[in-house]
Amino acid sequence: MSEDTKEEAHAGSFGLKLRFTSSGIERAELADLIVEAVRSTGVSIGNKRKFLIGHVKAFTSVPGGSLQVNLVDLDLGPEKDDRLPEGAITNGEVRFMAAVVGLSDHELEEILEGALEPLEERLELDIEEHKHEH
Repeated sequence: MSEDTKEEAHAGSFGLKLRFTSSGIERAELADLIVEAVRSTGVSIGNKRKFLIGHVKAFTSVPGGSLQVNLVDLDLGPEKDDRLPEGAITNGEVRFMAAVVGLSDHELEEILEGALEPLEERLELDIEEHKHEH
């Protein structure tokens, strides 16, 4: 989407990439944290006003597996494709992004960063990249 088209549509987009480390988190707990980050992002967007969610996505990659979570409709909730390995997970990468009609890039950035707070309580996070998608 070109910047002009994005502005005409009053669309905002934001994404970030982060690495995480842990002394060892079980796959189910990690999946719950990521799903909740996506869900809370959608709820925060909805609380601003009724906006059209293009998508909220998180793709988590860990040694031996991955987890993909997508949200396109708050009523349906997040969909997940969980391929995380069994056992304790000590590190990985998360790509977290959203595109919404009616919110600015900056507003989405604040919402996504707020959704990471519960992860920060359980994981050591290193945000590597902030990106306003074009």
